[in-house]
Amino acid sequence: MRKALSFLAALLFTATAVLPSAAEIKLPPDVMEYATVGINGVYSLDFDTAQENIEKVFALYPDHPFAHFGNAMIAWSRYEYEFETSDDKQRKVFEKTLDDSIAGIKRWIKKNPKDPNAYMGIGALYGLRAMFSMRTRSWITAYFSGRKAINNLEKSLELDPTYYDAYFGLGIYNYFAGTLPSVIKVLAAIVAIKGDPDKGVEQLNLSREKATFTSDSSKLILIEVQNTRNSKYYDPKKSLEYIRQLRAKYPDNPLMHYVELICLFETGAYEAVQQGGYEFLNLIGKDPFYKDIYISRAYTAIGTAYMAQGRWQQAQEAFEEGQKALAEQEPSRWGVWNEYRLGQVYDVLGQREKAVKQYNKVLSFKDKWGFDEVAKQGKKTPWQKADGAGVGPLPPL
Repeated sequence: MRKALSFLAALLFTATAVLPSAAEIKLPPDVMEYATVGINGVYSLDFDTAQENIEKVFALYPDHPFAHFGNAMIAWSRYEYEFETSDDKQRKVFEKTLDDSIAGIKRWIKKNPKDPNAYMGIGALYGLRAMFSMRTRSWITAYFSGRKAINNLEKSLELDPTYYDAYFGLGIYNYFAGTLPSVIKVLAAIVAIKGDPDKGVEQLNLSREKATFTSDSSKLILIEVQNTRNSKYYDPKKSLEYIRQLRAKYPDNPLMHYVELICLFETGAYEAVQQGGYEFLNLIGKDPFYKDIYISRAYTAIGTAYMAQGRWQQAQEAFEEGQKALAEQEPSRWGVWNEYRLGQVYDVLGQREKAVKQYNKVLSFKDKWGFDEVAKQGKKTPWQKADGAGVGPLPPL
């Protein structure tokens, strides 16, 4: 869930970031027009259109921080969503674009040292670098990038205490730094890191209520927080309310559609998940932004809902359909997770040999998504039958 929503929030922040605030140097009307078209492109996952319009902003207003920020986030969003973190070439494009964007905003700050938008933009990019570094287990880079992110966001608030958008990044830091013990244990060997989950949730709600740019992104992070099981913030009904607001606002974005399925699953509405999963599948190939790479995730939703109902034969059929999609595509996070889920179902159905084959198949892929541990456990011990909440959340680890 964390990956599914944190990066979707980043995508939304990309789009909103190209709009100027009252404190920003005004942009010419034609630049605003290009920015608006770019926003619509990002919301629809039409990254080519978004990139074309960001380039027009650069041409008319070189080194503006929101243009740099948007450029980096489009590169990140393409890697995360269009390529499902599966394309190393796109990863390198993102990493270079991120470095260039940070350097560009630094040039802007030298000329405009009191622009709070610049500090928010570069703070967000350092936060993105920290998040990416944690995924690749580059802990030292993650820590120092995270500290730079916080320092710049705090500088933005120092220059303008009403810049509520800065609370988005601060809230993410405080919440996740206080609730990720596995990361904290590693980083504690380097330097003490403290987070305050209560303060983080408070800051995210402040952004949700008052921010100009990050209100919707804050809703997405709060959905993740509220869908975290065994947490005092657990409130999946509120999460469902938030995602339905966002889906109504951005109806063309298939990822909003899918997050609604995640929230429905968490509320126990399994039949609605199945119905929504088949509706999602029916849009693939008909809607230009419902791409083939999403087939596996649709079947994963359907199959997992069947698992939660104890309908194991139907779950098997759904996951095997998802398996066909993976066979025709480059390995993706959801596709490999579909393979793991199929192994669990085979175990329940007493087909241990098939189950072990599935776990070995998961292990045959490069462990980009952290599935090796559960796959090894599956090989060692057959997965035990579990219905409802015992199946675990819908998204991959």
